[in-house]
Amino acid sequence: MRSTLRSRSASSDLLHELNIDIWRAYQDAFHSGDVEAFLALHTPQLIRAGGPAKSISGFGEYAANSRQWRTDLVERGDTVDIEFRFTERIVTADLASERGVYRLTARRASGEQKTMFGRFHTFSRKTIGRWRIAVDYDGDENGTVSAEDFAAADAMDDG
Repeated sequence: MRSTLRSRSASSDLLHELNIDIWRAYQDAFHSGDVEAFLALHTPQLIRAGGPAKSISGFGEYAANSRQWRTDLVERGDTVDIEFRFTERIVTADLASERGVYRLTARRASGEQKTMFGRFHTFSRKTIGRWRIAVDYDGDENGTVSAEDFAAADAMDDG
């Protein structure tokens, strides 16, 4: 079932900006392994919650964990890609709340591949002409997020 939660007043120009400033850049940084480009998508005041560890942290701890995670991936020769689909996008000229489903595809150096799904909810701010993630929450709802949930959500450029 397609989402009907999208804000009807959301400007397609603002959603396009969010797609470029955050979501496409996020996917590109994940794919390339550029952890500094990935971290630059977040505000220095970031609040990060959820995730596999079910924890909460600020930017400093999140940055350190992200750098270590990426280093470990590179050392093992593994790669990871991420894709996003949306169930809700509410946006004003300088604030955004976006919810959706992500698909994470991990490929081990051995050739083994694993796909995982989860839900995310971000709050972003536009400052100095660019969107940045200020609050980021994700979870897998005890493994109940599925490929069907991903397919049912709106693609980045829908609407």
